[in-house]
Amino acid sequence: MIQLKNGKTNKKSKILMVISYPDTRLRKEIDTLLKCGYEVKVIIWERGWPFTCDKKVDVKGLGLNAPIGRINSLLYFPIWFLYLVFWLFKSEWDVVHAVNFDTYLFSLIAAKIKNKPIIYDIYDFYGDMMPAILRNIIVKVDKRLLPFSDVLILADEARVEQIGGNIHKNIFTINNSPEEYNFDKNYHEDNINTFKVFIGGKILKERCLDVVISAIGKIEGAKLSIRGHCDETGYKQQIMQLSQKFDNIDMYLDGVPYEEIVKGTLSADLTIALYDPDIPNNRYASPNKLFEAMASKIPIIVNENTSMADIVRKEKCGIVIPYGNEEALIWAVSRLKNDLSLQKRLGDNGRKAYENKYNWTIMENRLNSIYSQVLEGGF
Repeated sequence: MIQLKNGKTNKKSKILMVISYPDTRLRKEIDTLLKCGYEVKVIIWERGWPFTCDKKVDVKGLGLNAPIGRINSLLYFPIWFLYLVFWLFKSEWDVVHAVNFDTYLFSLIAAKIKNKPIIYDIYDFYGDMMPAILRNIIVKVDKRLLPFSDVLILADEARVEQIGGNIHKNIFTINNSPEEYNFDKNYHEDNINTFKVFIGGKILKERCLDVVISAIGKIEGAKLSIRGHCDETGYKQQIMQLSQKFDNIDMYLDGVPYEEIVKGTLSADLTIALYDPDIPNNRYASPNKLFEAMASKIPIIVNENTSMADIVRKEKCGIVIPYGNEEALIWAVSRLKNDLSLQKRLGDNGRKAYENKYNWTIMENRLNSIYSQVLEGGF
């Protein structure tokens, strides 16, 4: 429950959250708002992925299955936009919380017509994820419209540069930090004969899993477990076939609950997050798995030319290598496998940074403060 400056408590304000794909960050934000006593509604494009949240949340979900990050997904967007607009105007709400540009434009129109505040939450800067033929147009439109939101939320401070600097008067950072209660159990079982590497979440070609599989497959005494979802059929087949060449690769790519990803990270000795920096949005990505590694007290390997690398260097919680360089990856994994003191030191550094800077309680308090001020008309 939020205590407002006028001494009143706000328990009945209706928050409408809109997003075009299921995301762990969305669930955390929903849970935070429910704790504060708000009534939460969600408009979501489920895209065939499971989306679960508290039963108290009114969810309007478009179940149309469609790929993410592929040009042919654009063919599905007119259906999504019609669905979104219908529920934006049919639903009653006091604040609309729009995630990414593909919900922001119509949410902004609805907010202005209804004379309600709008929060724009950029998980990923949409234009920098689009094909080159559309990128410049969407980036320009997004930058032109984002100052019209009451609040702009970014997932990383580095994204201020990505959006063109301080072009909004109310910018806040809420990192993709995991919730502490997920990491209060120790699943780790020491085994001097096996060095466990775990990768969980969305599997895309740009995340270089083929190189990871090939590298770890050649390291004696290392085992790689991959749990996630891959809807790029050709790439899925490629890495499945590649993994069959090695006895130390265990992979499941048809989607798993978030709890299984947490458990896999907690039980591992190392995780890896490689993002192609030639894709503009990847240079500013700070994904869940970075902070999950910190919370789990294990090191992480990331690649150069990303904001992840900046955080890893700053917090001394992992190793930075060139993207796509199998030889460098073999060296980094082998170094950690053979140096337990280094492995522990990097893991301890990450956990300390998580507790002091990046844990979800800090982000939760920040989100609470944002909503308190928005509903008081403080922005």
